[in-house]
Amino acid sequence: MKISYVLPVYNEQNTINQCLKGLLKQEIKPHEIIVINDASTDFTANILSSFCDDITLITNKTRKGAAYCRNKGNKMATGKIIAVCDVDFYLPERSKAISVFFKNNKDKSIFYSGLECRDSYNPQEAWKVDAFAWDFNSKCPISHPTVAYRRCVSDEIIYHEDSIDTDLYEFFLLDAHRKGYLFGGCQDPLMIKIEGDTRRDRSEARLLKIEKYKQYKIKVNM
Repeated sequence: MKISYVLPVYNEQNTINQCLKGLLKQEIKPHEIIVINDASTDFTANILSSFCDDITLITNKTRKGAAYCRNKGNKMATGKIIAVCDVDFYLPERSKAISVFFKNNKDKSIFYSGLECRDSYNPQEAWKVDAFAWDFNSKCPISHPTVAYRRCVSDEIIYHEDSIDTDLYEFFLLDAHRKGYLFGGCQDPLMIKIEGDTRRDRSEARLLKIEKYKQYKIKVNM
């Protein structure tokens, strides 16, 4: 099964190398890795250049935000499955888990999994986060970087480009649910996510998400 990995990147010089090496070591070789460099101002571009033979690289001249980048990457993707990526570390078995899920669940179009989190200040402190089913009437419990979906989903639905500071993935998934696409999860932790990075101010994104949930008539506490 051909899997396209779509990865927006903005100023990730400390983690992009490890992330791409993890994707290249997948048990099932990636059909393609589409990286969108969202006008990074650090050494991200220099690091990406060392992977030029292994990735399809798009570079934005000005910062557009992760939602814009995901939409652009999804349009370019040619695999039957699109795997969402953030600049985290993906375990080699992720590709096989995605492939097996879609082969065994012909009726389902969106996959998500468990994950392992580590504290950015104390990497020895780690904890597992389960894959929680969503009732679509509450705050989204799905971790976006664990998600993969059939390409038909992104052919019909796009990420909301309201902000450059958040991809608003919850509403992409809500739109997919409203279109009738079915979800399924796997409890295996297929990635390692570093938590506690405070470089970004998330307050504006938080307020935007609260307002958008209201538009979907969902009351949340964030």
